Amino acid sequence: MIARPRLSATLGALLVAGAVSACGGHSVTKQDVIARGNAICAIALRQIRALPAPTSGGASPRAMSRYLEQVVPIIEKEIAGIRALPQPQQDRALLHRYVTAMSGTATQYKALAAAAKSGDSDAISQDLANLADSPAASLAGAYGLSQCASAAGTAIS
Repeated sequence: MIARPRLSATLGALLVAGAVSACGGHSVTKQDVIARGNAICAIALRQIRALPAPTSGGASPRAMSRYLEQVVPIIEKEIAGIRALPQPQQDRALLHRYVTAMSGTATQYKALAAAAKSGDSDAISQDLANLADSPAASLAGAYGLSQCASAAGTAIS
């Protein structure tokens, strides 16, 4: 059974996607991609924020591992949705750099999950630092993907 907030978020994303695709034969614009991308990221942010996060700074590796087991699939789905977006000519290189950075973010979250599962505090610290240094949020903002630029929704502090 899908929870009501998730159902609403999913329906909202479908409506945005439907509105964009229902525009007939016009070519996809940067604004279309921004609308669809923001919907994808908004859903991921809501899903992640709905999870009980481990306490900041004092989270045990075990608690972080349990949390990341839930977060990583959401991030993977988000990235798959972003990768599937059309790439209009306007600012295509910037969009490509953002998609590449997001792929790196997924890899980093998987590494963080593995470090947390094994209890490797040095690797956890390094992976958290790498996530903080990711250019994904700033690239999203530069492209106009305001919901995707909200790194606080998916970052663990």
